[in-house]
Amino acid sequence: MKIQGAWPWYKFVAWLFRYGIFGTLGGVTVRHAERVPMEGPVIVAPVHVSHFDPPLMGATFPRVLRTMAKKELFFPPLGWLIRSIGVYPVNRGEADSSAIRTTLAVLEAGESALLFPEGTRGDGQTLGPMQPGIALFARKTGAKIIPVGLAGTAAILPKGKKFPRRSKCTVVFGEPFSYADLVAELGDKEAKRQFADILAQRLAAACAEAGFPVALPEKPAPKPLAGDQKRDE
Repeated sequence: MKIQGAWPWYKFVAWLFRYGIFGTLGGVTVRHAERVPMEGPVIVAPVHVSHFDPPLMGATFPRVLRTMAKKELFFPPLGWLIRSIGVYPVNRGEADSSAIRTTLAVLEAGESALLFPEGTRGDGQTLGPMQPGIALFARKTGAKIIPVGLAGTAAILPKGKKFPRRSKCTVVFGEPFSYADLVAELGDKEAKRQFADILAQRLAAACAEAGFPVALPEKPAPKPLAGDQKRDE
């Protein structure tokens, strides 16, 4: 699944976005890039509040970063451009088996994949529920997961806005961890039960360091027991 000969072109496009676009909009600060493993499969898991989040990650991640995007974007010439830098299509709102297979193949080939844990853009105040896909991919491929805090993209292009504004951006790479690390520490059953909470906590910590504090996802209220329902009646 490697993009043959892509690194020079990818590196140029990343440079263009980082210094030509984000530089014009206010600049970018990157913290803890040394935490990124330069070999082996990596799942990059940022907060998601703006359409500018994917290009910011591509502009600052020190490796080729494969990204899925809605299939509606794959029209000429944009489709050719984004495919040339490792973007592949996904049908949003459904279990897209082709996109799932591509992501697995990317990680099994030792590459890096961008996956937003919330699945969609949030409100910038509270993290959305962590989607189960990251745990699945991490468990099957042994990939390291890097929670990433982003600040500034919400100010450049908030959800619902069409035109960008100037704002400096900050990218904070959290400490990488793997599903196997949690299993070794907690056991398989607890790792499965706590994975989403641990990822959310680490993502919120990275956001706070970036200067973009977000609250942890709200947990659903526990379901009442049958006996409690009868007593209420």
